[in-house]
Amino acid sequence: MTGPPVWVTDLAGRFWATAGEPPSFPRDLEDAVASAGGITTVRRAGLRVSTIVAHCLARKVPAAFAGPDRALRAALHCWAGVGTVFLDPTDPPDEQRFSFAHELAHFLRDYLSPRRQVAKALGPAAVDVLDGVRPPTVEEQLHAVLRNRPLTPHCHLMSRDPAGRPEGEHDRRAEADADRLACELLAPAELLQTTTERDELHRRLNAEFGLPASVAAWYALQLLPPPPFADGRMARLFKREGD
Repeated sequence: MTGPPVWVTDLAGRFWATAGEPPSFPRDLEDAVASAGGITTVRRAGLRVSTIVAHCLARKVPAAFAGPDRALRAALHCWAGVGTVFLDPTDPPDEQRFSFAHELAHFLRDYLSPRRQVAKALGPAAVDVLDGVRPPTVEEQLHAVLRNRPLTPHCHLMSRDPAGRPEGEHDRRAEADADRLACELLAPAELLQTTTERDELHRRLNAEFGLPASVAAWYALQLLPPPPFADGRMARLFKREGD
């Protein structure tokens, strides 16, 4: 079985160190986040980009979402170190469970982690630059270059092509990474080591850990990828001509 990347176990470990004892399965991460703080949840039927913009404007916080209005299953908005996860309550419970975990993963990897790195490298005041409160000073720019720490405002990852897929390699990678961390939070790989058949792993992820069927299939493939040249190409490669 293929284990998770180091950054996945690191961020998951940091989260549970703050949130406390992980709940039983299927895990309700909303309860865990309530203990850790930093995120609130808003549920709106018929969730759209415009729903989030209106919510933010009513609270006088920035909502820099580019692109046309469109329907959403879930979304994350962050400002000044706090995140708001938006969910559609009409989705099935397992979909809402994973959607929340996915947005939490974005919060941990794409929002909190850069802030923590910048604050450590450049000082706590530098996070104002990430929030867009002020531009960086010349000294901060110099230190950012020397320490290889990007010092630009947080950006959104919501651009989609006409088919609804993330636009650009950066956004596609960020979405795949959020899925991977979300799966680790909901179904830790170390608890699945004894399952060596992909169909059985898929069943466990869906029935025991509460992942939606499509997500369970994807995660099972990450943990138990097919062997190289599974289609027989390796055998043909070593077959001598005339055999």
